[in-house]
Amino acid sequence: MPVNPAKYLALTIAGAVSLGSYEAGAMYEMLDALRQHNEKVKADGDGTAVYVDVITGASAGGMTGTILAQKLLFDGPAFVDAGGKSSPYDNPLYNCWVKRISLEELLTAVDGPLPGGDPPTLSLLSSQLIERIAAETLTDAAVDGVVPDLGAHAVVDDTHGIQLGLALTNLNGVNYGVTMSDGTQFKYTEYSDQMLRPLDRASRTEATWAELREACVACGAFPVAFRTKDLTRARADYEASDTLDAWPADPYTFTYTDGGVLQNQPLGMAKNLVDEVDNHQGEDRRFYLFVSPNPVDGSQDLDLTEANANILKVGERLIAVYMGQAMFRDWIAADAVNLQVAALDERAVRLAQALAAGKVDAGALATASGQILDLLYANGEGGGASKERVGKVSVAESREAANARLTTQYAAELAMLGGAGVPAGAAFLNGIQALEKAANLGSRDMMRLYSLVIDPKLLAGAGISAFVGFFDERFRQHDYERGRAETQKLLAQINQATDPGLGPIYYTPAAVTVDTTLDGLHLKAIDRGDVKTLKKGLTNRVNQILKAIAPNEAVYVAERLIADPALGLLLDWEFSRDVQG
Repeated sequence: MPVNPAKYLALTIAGAVSLGSYEAGAMYEMLDALRQHNEKVKADGDGTAVYVDVITGASAGGMTGTILAQKLLFDGPAFVDAGGKSSPYDNPLYNCWVKRISLEELLTAVDGPLPGGDPPTLSLLSSQLIERIAAETLTDAAVDGVVPDLGAHAVVDDTHGIQLGLALTNLNGVNYGVTMSDGTQFKYTEYSDQMLRPLDRASRTEATWAELREACVACGAFPVAFRTKDLTRARADYEASDTLDAWPADPYTFTYTDGGVLQNQPLGMAKNLVDEVDNHQGEDRRFYLFVSPNPVDGSQDLDLTEANANILKVGERLIAVYMGQAMFRDWIAADAVNLQVAALDERAVRLAQALAAGKVDAGALATASGQILDLLYANGEGGGASKERVGKVSVAESREAANARLTTQYAAELAMLGGAGVPAGAAFLNGIQALEKAANLGSRDMMRLYSLVIDPKLLAGAGISAFVGFFDERFRQHDYERGRAETQKLLAQINQATDPGLGPIYYTPAAVTVDTTLDGLHLKAIDRGDVKTLKKGLTNRVNQILKAIAPNEAVYVAERLIADPALGLLLDWEFSRDVQG
């Protein structure tokens, strides 16, 4: 029996703070389903294997993505028990996001790695626990400079490896300069940054994973709560362009904070990495999965008017405006591209039908479109290569390569015309390539997206900007189970769809028990002892900050008359209101 061509899945994991436990449950369940499916396909040859070859993440999603990349490549057995069965409660994702995190350790803020501990002014919470979990998971097991290879997970395809992308926010910024018509320089600063690394079964060096360990901690350095992180970067990591400004040195050390600040849902990054892998081939076998503990439902507010837009409301709304643009820009771009690609596909069908019916002269079309292509490719790059800028990735495609790609993409239309070798087929290819190139769609393909998003009212840890999950392991357990349950629902939908899409996925889901009494947990229901622990820890930290920045004689006044009462009032208000509305 011939082997069916594989399908490939790109994962994008959004920022989540403590709701990383929801994403961990969703990722575990999806990967376990694909493991069962691929093992069945391999055993009986009946079906199509599904591989994960691209992972991008922001904030907590970047930390999860880095852990996944290493474990899928080198420690697949960590996701199953000794008998090879599913292991939902003893695997790297569960252990990191449900078992290892604790509020008490996050509040122990005076620690390393800085000599003598962190100055109190760096952050409200401890980054040391995050650093320790990252080291334990990614590098501590290394021996003689390499991480152990215990075997790949069933979702790894050796021909593709895994492309990993982490969203970062560069607080220093990277300057680019554009020369104006009068010779003056216009400079702009790019703060949205990323680390892209191609990984395969040979990527076992401790240095590789030490760099990624540091980058994923930086990716998840939630502003103010956790300290910033220095990363040493090389200019080669950035787009080779004359517009990139000079650096003091190469490599150079920049300071980073949470990647979700500017790019919380890095779908565009996933698309760029897919382009590097696929070269725009096999669109029908390429799928994307977006994972987030927040619904993608916009933040429109039609109640705001000139009459009620006071200073506080405008300030609150501006934050929502900024966050909305940062969160949804990749979705907007993906939707716009999908519409353009769909329009091109429709025109391709109509052009093929017109050529087949003799309504368009093949010779005239071939000549005119050929002349247009001569102009569009006349840039002298790589013997007529077309170079398009997509984010920080440059995608170059020659005229010949584009022709070969289109021959595959529009095989059905070419068959209608008798093939690419006949005049009508050749004219069709020229015409479609001219339309595609003129619309700058050469590096754009339809993105077939699935999503695992959820209403926060079904989660336990969504309060206080998704920090509540840190309070109690029960909350994280609940959200982990929610992630598994939502994934089972999505897989059922995939298997029931008339369009096969990613499915069918052959697997047996395990029972998932969700404690529904914790759905939409009200902050006022949290254990008072935990609230006192938080108050005490934050109050101590704020007072340490005051002592670090205020003269000795002012410390008592600031601490006793301002900081303590203000923090107490703030927390009492936050914990007494119903954040779920």
